[in-house]
Amino acid sequence: MKTRFFRMFTVLLLLLAAALAAGCAGAEEARNIASECTYTWKKGGAANIGDLYNGDYGYYWESARETYTWLEVELPEGETCSGVQIKWEAIKPNWCIEVERGGEWTVVAEHKEDYLTTWTPLENVTKFRIAAHNKMPAPLRIHELGVYSAGERPAEVQVWEPTPEKADLLVVVAHPDDEYVFLGAVIPYYGAERGKQVVAAWITESTPTRRTELLDGLWTAGQRTYPLLGKFYDRYTMNMEAAYKKIGKNEVRDYMIELFRHYKPEVVVTHDINGEYGHGVHKVCADIVINALKKSGEAKYHKASSKEYGTWEVPKCYIHLYGEEKDQVRFDWKGMKLEAFGGKTAFEVADAAWQCHQSQTAIGKYEVYVDGPYDSQVFGLYHSKVGKDKEHNDFFENIPEK
Repeated sequence: MKTRFFRMFTVLLLLLAAALAAGCAGAEEARNIASECTYTWKKGGAANIGDLYNGDYGYYWESARETYTWLEVELPEGETCSGVQIKWEAIKPNWCIEVERGGEWTVVAEHKEDYLTTWTPLENVTKFRIAAHNKMPAPLRIHELGVYSAGERPAEVQVWEPTPEKADLLVVVAHPDDEYVFLGAVIPYYGAERGKQVVAAWITESTPTRRTELLDGLWTAGQRTYPLLGKFYDRYTMNMEAAYKKIGKNEVRDYMIELFRHYKPEVVVTHDINGEYGHGVHKVCADIVINALKKSGEAKYHKASSKEYGTWEVPKCYIHLYGEEKDQVRFDWKGMKLEAFGGKTAFEVADAAWQCHQSQTAIGKYEVYVDGPYDSQVFGLYHSKVGKDKEHNDFFENIPEK
């Protein structure tokens, strides 16, 4: 009896060990093998194929300018694909992934969304094409390509979800990186840590490089829903009216009214009224938010968005550095630990996101400000329809939980 029991126990241990080994094997993380792949492309495409995987967003690879253009990727021998991450230099509508079947290239994944960074699952494939089927000649322009081997998708791979239709918090800033430099850890704290629906919106169009860095930073900050990328011209000026002249005052004001009505935020936060160090577009951000607070609740203003989304009166609005010290919300980014990020401080998370903006960190001029005249921990309640703050420690004080 003891011998039989011992044998059964041994068998169970072996089965458990096998299951654990299989589980560990199945959990192996996929590797980015883009630099090991072989590439071919339609005649007329750029030859600088190394720019696809050099990690420098200052460069990009460009295909032929054709109605049907493509980049073919063949994995190294013995490797199969689990998926493809593409960081586009410019938005490319109506592109697709094709695989060869029966001697013909067949579409297996088609994309029509305008995301600048995309993820396409592509299981057990050894060769594929990134292609565009356009009525007018147009190139594919790719900042960075990630070709991932079989295995679990790594945490750094960005799989963006659609922008939520309803925002708890709408963050309005001028340029990519302002969301950390001047607003600190607002996005990771309220988004990943508190579970609020954060919609992040930029005013200026910026450059392709900075837009890609923006997405890298947001992903690092725990954001998973796609942001609202800016579309207005950026002009460096210390004068708000000069900035308005270049941007278009009526257009950008109407845009903000439309954002309020579309996303119906409970709370809005934006730049200092004085533009922090005086930047004209920072001032524009604060000004269009203030203007929209007054007008988005009245149907007579910007009638097109009123007709499409209805009106909306924002319950609360905070402005960076606004108001008297006794009335301000003051966060402690360096002392606040975030469970969603493994106990890192809010400052550490915000700084890691800021470091993704390599084109700006290289300048050596800015940082995530804590203390000093641009302290990213200080905000004032500019507008409230739900009463004054008493605790002064939370944007959502007096906002009912839903």
